[in-house]
Amino acid sequence: MLGTETTNGETTQRNRNALVAWFLVAAMGVTVLVSTLRGDYLWAVFGVASILIASVPALVFRRPTAMVPWESLLAVAIGLLSVPLGSLLPRSVATFVAVAGLALVLAVEFDAFTAVELSPFFAVLFVAVATMASAGVWAVVQWAGDRFFGMQNLPGLNAVMWSLFAATGAGVVAGLLFAAYFRRIDTARFGFGSDDGRKRGAETTAVGATEGWGLSETRQRQVVRGFQLVLVGVLLYGLYEVNVGIIVNTAVALALTELPALLERNYGLPMDTRLTLWIVVPVFLHAIGTVGLYQSIGLWDQLTHALSSSLVAAAGYTVVRALDVHADSIYLPKKFMFVFILLFTLAFGVLWELLEFGLDGIASMTGTQNVLAQYSLENTMLDLVFDTLGGVVVALWGARYLSNVANTLASDTFEQ
Repeated sequence: MLGTETTNGETTQRNRNALVAWFLVAAMGVTVLVSTLRGDYLWAVFGVASILIASVPALVFRRPTAMVPWESLLAVAIGLLSVPLGSLLPRSVATFVAVAGLALVLAVEFDAFTAVELSPFFAVLFVAVATMASAGVWAVVQWAGDRFFGMQNLPGLNAVMWSLFAATGAGVVAGLLFAAYFRRIDTARFGFGSDDGRKRGAETTAVGATEGWGLSETRQRQVVRGFQLVLVGVLLYGLYEVNVGIIVNTAVALALTELPALLERNYGLPMDTRLTLWIVVPVFLHAIGTVGLYQSIGLWDQLTHALSSSLVAAAGYTVVRALDVHADSIYLPKKFMFVFILLFTLAFGVLWELLEFGLDGIASMTGTQNVLAQYSLENTMLDLVFDTLGGVVVALWGARYLSNVANTLASDTFEQ
């Protein structure tokens, strides 16, 4: 749907913007062509994906002038051109510059061409999250190319982690740029804003499940206490062996198993059996895994990552949905929530790997025992893959069980 009527000056401005934007898209096309001729097919695919993302508004509205601000495409074009030209930026730097630029483009497209409304704070968060998630996906794609097609894209775990760290920093900078500048370029400049408006009432909110699995509150408490008894045993074993990793991880897990009761008692959040176990089981499996299951069972790490990432996605959905319900400056349609939950889960996975990388470095420098450890590049990439699976599960089905929690959080916390 085309937006409001525009003046001749606005039309001219929009046409000039589209001309420069299409020039930058053409430059990306040159990148694709040169990369293909040189056999750098992965970079060519990256270029094609960037072109498609940049062209989405024009394709949707079927108007060549429906383009994002050319300034938001500049970082993407510079990053992409740097590799085939070989004289602008090193490949590692060019990658996170282009990825941060793509996150910025996505934020502008959502805010300017759809019903999505992003407050300045949430805009910074979204761009940073999108950058971290995209950097994680790109690392996994490169790793898959190396493993299955004999490519040589990734030099090693340390280089990958430093690239993810740099991409995270670039994402924060891009988010601040969006909040400070690009968000001021509203849809009137382009005339292609959606007319969907804030149709909060049109979206049905799923009813959260409150019946649990037929377990009484007493039985549910007994189940949790059973998990806690096992964790106490693991903690005593860690103290006996003087194993810092086991002690810290188990102590944290014990504290987190009390979280459902705390949320229900102190904040009135509806926590049925499924939600309670959703919180307790991942931290329980992680804690008992520190006694040797991570090393002896190959998929234990991936299992705990998938469950933990689903928990992270659930927490992200609950908080963001509560903000959406409460804040007039934010509107996140259901389809956008699906995208955001996936990005949020992947971004948290990247953040977790960076935390493990940092703790590994500190342990090496101080000569102390690792609390969290990274085993290999393959292990780290598989962790990110299973993080994505956990996010997909929540994005597809988790909202049904989280709607009541989100609505209660919005009413009890934000409206006080």
